[in-house]
Amino acid sequence: MSCRVKAKGIKTKDPREATATDRQERVPGFDQAKLSQAKVGLIGAGGINSEIGRGLVRKGVGALDIFDDDTVTLSNYSRQAYFPKDLYKKKALRLPRNLARECVYPTIITGYALRFEDALDQGIPMDCDLYVFGVDNNQARVAGCRAFLGKTPVVLLGTGPTANNGYVFVQEPGQACFACLFPQALESATRLECTPSSIDILKAIAGIALYAVDSLLMNRPRHWNYREVFLDGSLRDRTLWRERSPDCPVCGGEKQ
Repeated sequence: MSCRVKAKGIKTKDPREATATDRQERVPGFDQAKLSQAKVGLIGAGGINSEIGRGLVRKGVGALDIFDDDTVTLSNYSRQAYFPKDLYKKKALRLPRNLARECVYPTIITGYALRFEDALDQGIPMDCDLYVFGVDNNQARVAGCRAFLGKTPVVLLGTGPTANNGYVFVQEPGQACFACLFPQALESATRLECTPSSIDILKAIAGIALYAVDSLLMNRPRHWNYREVFLDGSLRDRTLWRERSPDCPVCGGEKQ
């Protein structure tokens, strides 16, 4: 099952009025033309990618592909971009319609009610400029790491078991992969159920991820490929550039 929505965006009737993206276009390194021509894939249509999707369409992304086989339930309402009419319907078929109302530029949003892995098996075109994995399990993260290794940038996200911390990891062709940083994920690649979550940590991680997307599409600087934040300050936030591991079972010793 799939759906496609073509949003027209917002246009002013007064040519003297600033455009909807005027303020962000004043940011050093920001390139609206590149973002408006870009196609971003969202793997997962839950809490994190609901926020990232909203951010991307309000910033004027050209196209979004969304993959998720999950169904909207009542527990999603506190932190995801769904409404009463979406209840018990497929997230990937409802999120495109909800995001369309927030578009400021013409944006094509396509939703696939499939797991990412199933979409690969079915031969659905994977032609996005980059993919954001806003999922709650290492099985999908590892699959994404392997599928796009050496080909397409991938932004992999995760939150902790108490909803206090979360991370953003950027995997680029020729650079460290997800398994370089989390080799244990290869052994724990299972799907989780009822993971504790809260909108505050999701917004924090989504904001960092949106910056990472910009840095991959335009000239906004980024001197890290891994960032982790702790909302309560019990541990210091971590920012680092992880190098490729020669012993990595996924990318070690391979040319990307």
